[in-house]
Amino acid sequence: MSWLSLLLIIKITATLFAAVIPFLFFPKTKLEKLTNTPAKNSTLFRLYGVAIFALLVGYAFGIDSADSGIFPWGVIWMGTISNGGAALVLFLNSRNKRDVFIGFALVFVTLLLIAAMLMPDYALQYV
Repeated sequence: MSWLSLLLIIKITATLFAAVIPFLFFPKTKLEKLTNTPAKNSTLFRLYGVAIFALLVGYAFGIDSADSGIFPWGVIWMGTISNGGAALVLFLNSRNKRDVFIGFALVFVTLLLIAAMLMPDYALQYV
């Protein structure tokens, strides 16, 4: 397994448990409290969960490519924009320390993805 594949697997797993499952299956009241966002119904929360799940499917396609020795440029650009953009939004609109913590975690992932783009041969080396 390559370093890049390991990064993608960790990202997929963490995001699945931290975002996809909660936004698809938690009750609206819990999501409102978690996000500090009142909602008339749960539709936007569920759509967000589906959108994040779609990103995870994209990440999963990068694992096979990376383990085959092919750098998944599209997947890595997608992740860089997704994580970096989410971090920026959180920093510009943060309401609490939890948002800032999540923002820094997303910056960390973004930096790892940028490092992979700068050193694609290293990112494809096996662990």
